[in-house]
Parts: sequence; structure tokens; C-alpha cells
Amino acid sequence: MKPDLGSPPALRATSPASGEGIRTPPWLWVALLAGAVVTTWWAWFVFGFIQEPSAVGRVLIALLTMIGTSLFAGLAAAVGAFGLALQSAWGRPVAWIAAVAVTLTGVGAIAGIPSLIGLWWSRKERRSRLSD
Repeated sequence: MKPDLGSPPALRATSPASGEGIRTPPWLWVALLAGAVVTTWWAWFVFGFIQEPSAVGRVLIALLTMIGTSLFAGLAAAVGAFGLALQSAWGRPVAWIAAVAVTLTGVGAIAGIPSLIGLWWSRKERRSRLSD
């Protein structure tokens, strides 16, 4: 089956396995980028509590864990958004990881959940085109 060459370039990405075009919603990279900004801001905000006198022991470990996971999610979302914007083959897998990570941080769920829905929707559309 040939890729849909008539669609705008923003909607095409290639899969390394099949080489066929996969429709990715054009707003998806924007949602991931918003998630990256929100989760990175959250990490910076939580970092402000490190200096508190009560930030010792388990509380300190919890704060450092929240900072680390938020920074990972923010970085993954930024890389995934970049990959989707460039329409590269590695963009979709990284976007999946980033969307899950951003959603699991809680604060980034506003951007992560729509990203997951967009990725799932475009995956289902590709399967229906392949079965035809």
C-alpha cells in the first residue's frame, strides 16, 4: 500500500518497520511541548522546597523523586515534540514514552492525556487503512 502523498507534510511521518505514512495529528507536537513546559516548571517549583527545614529524610527523597521524574518527563516530551515536528521515524515512539511520562507526573496530565488520545487515534487509523 502506498503512503498518502496527498496529505500535508505535517500529517505524515514514516514508520521504520513498514515505510508507510502514518497520520499524526498536527496539534500533537504542540501538546507535547506544552507538557514539557508544564512539567519542567513543576520540577523547578518543587525544587524550591528543597531548602525548607522539613525537607529531610523521606520528605527529601520524595521531593528529589518528583523533581527527577518531572525533569525526565519534560525532557522526553520536548524531544518527542521535536521528533514529531521534524516528522522523523523516531518521533512517534519517543512521543508515546513522553505522553505516558507526562501523564504520570499528574501535573502534566492536561497535555499528556490528549497526546495519548492523539497517538492512539492515529494508530487505529493506520490499522484500518492496512486492513482495507
